[in-house]
Amino acid sequence: MLIELEGFPVKKGQEAKAQEWMTFLRQNQTQVSATLVAEKLLLEQIFSLQLNDRLYLCWYSHQDGIGLPVSESSNPIDQQHVKYWQECIDEQMPALKFKLENTFQVPGK
Repeated sequence: MLIELEGFPVKKGQEAKAQEWMTFLRQNQTQVSATLVAEKLLLEQIFSLQLNDRLYLCWYSHQDGIGLPVSESSNPIDQQHVKYWQECIDEQMPALKFKLENTFQVPGK
Protein backbone atom coordinates (compact mmCIF):
# COMPACT_ATOMS: atom_id res chain seq x y z
CA MET A 1 0.00 0.00 0.00
CA LEU A 2 1.33 3.41 -0.98
CA ILE A 3 0.11 6.50 0.89
CA GLU A 4 1.19 9.91 -0.39
CA LEU A 5 0.65 13.58 0.29
CA GLU A 6 2.15 15.96 -2.26
CA GLY A 7 1.55 19.64 -2.98
CA PHE A 8 2.10 21.28 -6.35
CA PRO A 9 2.38 25.02 -6.98
CA VAL A 10 -0.09 26.61 -9.35
CA LYS A 11 1.40 28.88 -12.00
CA LYS A 12 1.02 32.57 -11.23
CA GLY A 13 -2.03 33.88 -13.07
CA GLN A 14 -3.60 30.42 -13.37
CA GLU A 15 -5.42 30.43 -10.02
CA ALA A 16 -8.87 30.88 -11.65
CA LYS A 17 -8.10 28.07 -14.11
CA ALA A 18 -7.10 25.85 -11.15
CA GLN A 19 -10.47 26.59 -9.49
CA GLU A 20 -12.18 25.74 -12.79
CA TRP A 21 -10.26 22.43 -12.73
CA MET A 22 -11.46 21.60 -9.21
CA THR A 23 -15.03 22.48 -10.23
CA PHE A 24 -14.70 20.19 -13.26
CA LEU A 25 -13.59 17.32 -11.00
CA ARG A 26 -16.46 17.95 -8.53
CA GLN A 27 -19.03 18.12 -11.33
CA ASN A 28 -17.76 14.82 -12.77
CA GLN A 29 -17.14 13.05 -9.47
CA THR A 30 -18.74 9.73 -10.47
CA GLN A 31 -16.76 9.52 -13.71
CA VAL A 32 -13.54 10.65 -11.99
CA SER A 33 -13.97 7.99 -9.28
CA ALA A 34 -14.40 5.32 -11.97
CA THR A 35 -10.99 6.23 -13.44
CA LEU A 36 -9.20 5.46 -10.16
CA VAL A 37 -9.39 1.70 -10.75
CA ALA A 38 -6.82 1.77 -13.58
CA GLU A 39 -4.46 3.80 -11.38
CA LYS A 40 -4.97 1.34 -8.49
CA LEU A 41 -6.08 4.24 -6.32
CA LEU A 42 -8.28 3.35 -3.38
CA LEU A 43 -8.71 6.96 -2.28
CA GLU A 44 -7.69 10.32 -3.68
CA GLN A 45 -8.41 13.68 -2.07
CA ILE A 46 -7.32 17.12 -3.26
CA PHE A 47 -6.71 20.02 -0.90
CA SER A 48 -5.77 23.60 -1.66
CA LEU A 49 -3.28 25.64 0.31
CA GLN A 50 -2.19 29.26 0.12
CA LEU A 51 1.51 29.40 1.05
CA ASN A 52 3.83 32.39 0.65
CA ASP A 53 1.42 34.16 -1.70
CA ARG A 54 1.11 31.08 -3.92
CA LEU A 55 -1.71 28.58 -4.40
CA TYR A 56 -0.84 24.90 -4.06
CA LEU A 57 -3.00 21.93 -4.92
CA CYS A 58 -2.24 18.98 -2.67
CA TRP A 59 -3.04 15.35 -3.45
CA TYR A 60 -3.57 12.80 -0.68
CA SER A 61 -3.85 9.24 -1.95
CA HIS A 62 -3.97 5.59 -0.95
CA GLN A 63 -2.73 3.38 -3.75
CA ASP A 64 -2.88 -0.42 -3.91
CA GLY A 65 0.12 -1.03 -6.12
CA ILE A 66 1.37 0.68 -9.24
CA GLY A 67 -1.30 1.32 -11.83
CA LEU A 68 -1.54 3.04 -15.19
CA PRO A 69 -0.26 6.63 -14.99
CA VAL A 70 -3.08 9.11 -15.58
CA SER A 71 -1.01 10.67 -18.37
CA GLU A 72 -1.29 7.39 -20.34
CA SER A 73 -5.06 7.05 -19.99
CA SER A 74 -7.34 7.28 -23.03
CA ASN A 75 -10.32 8.17 -20.83
CA PRO A 76 -11.68 11.65 -21.75
CA ILE A 77 -12.00 12.63 -18.07
CA ASP A 78 -8.34 11.74 -17.45
CA GLN A 79 -7.27 13.55 -20.61
CA GLN A 80 -9.04 16.73 -19.45
CA HIS A 81 -7.46 16.30 -16.01
CA VAL A 82 -3.98 16.09 -17.60
CA LYS A 83 -4.74 19.14 -19.76
CA TYR A 84 -5.64 21.16 -16.66
CA TRP A 85 -2.47 19.90 -14.94
CA GLN A 86 -0.31 21.09 -17.83
CA GLU A 87 -2.02 24.50 -17.88
CA CYS A 88 -2.02 25.04 -14.11
CA ILE A 89 0.86 23.28 -12.34
CA ASP A 90 4.23 25.03 -12.26
CA GLU A 91 6.65 22.14 -12.67
CA GLN A 92 9.59 24.57 -12.56
CA MET A 93 8.90 25.10 -8.84
CA PRO A 94 9.59 22.38 -6.26
CA ALA A 95 6.66 20.28 -5.10
CA LEU A 96 5.86 19.79 -1.43
CA LYS A 97 6.63 16.16 -0.57
CA PHE A 98 5.32 15.03 2.80
CA LYS A 99 6.88 12.06 4.60
CA LEU A 100 4.44 9.69 6.32
CA GLU A 101 5.53 9.33 9.95
CA ASN A 102 2.64 7.43 11.56
CA THR A 103 -0.72 5.87 10.72
CA PHE A 104 -3.46 5.40 13.27
CA GLN A 105 -6.67 3.49 12.72
CA VAL A 106 -9.64 2.48 14.82
CA PRO A 107 -9.18 -1.22 15.70
CA GLY A 108 -11.29 -3.54 13.58
CA LYS A 109 -11.93 -0.96 10.85
